[in-house]
Amino acid sequence: MNSTGRRSGEFFAPLPLGAVGLMIVNDRWLKPWLHSELTGKLSDIAICFFLPLFLSELLGLAFGLSARVRLWIGAVTATVLFASLEVVDPVARLAVRVLGAIGPGVGIARPFRMTSDWTDLLCLALVPVAASYGWNRLNRPDPLGATSTSPETRAPAPETRRR
Repeated sequence: MNSTGRRSGEFFAPLPLGAVGLMIVNDRWLKPWLHSELTGKLSDIAICFFLPLFLSELLGLAFGLSARVRLWIGAVTATVLFASLEVVDPVARLAVRVLGAIGPGVGIARPFRMTSDWTDLLCLALVPVAASYGWNRLNRPDPLGATSTSPETRAPAPETRRR
């Protein structure tokens, strides 16, 4: 981590990136091939895990916010956004239009659609799991000797004396 505290690592880690990979594989290949209740939930599970961490990472990079603040904002924002997409039809329609406009520019030519399923809201249980994962990742011991990788919880370096 750099000395400014902006780069944190809660998103650029194996589990969140694995969740992004799961969503891509599921949306690109599994849903069209298998289309089942399981494939319908896999992307929701992945999104509810990686989105709070992605938002937190962006807040750290853009504004240098403390880990606690950005993880909290990421979790709340992800919860409100995901729930809105699931239960508020105008929000889902707007998202489909935006994705339809952006998709061709990033190589996705197929039409987007969203299905409203209130049971998808159960996936929101992963948001606090993600926030906890991010917090634990940011506060893990540093192999170089610091007690934490999070600037607001880092202990001062021990004083050394020369004899």
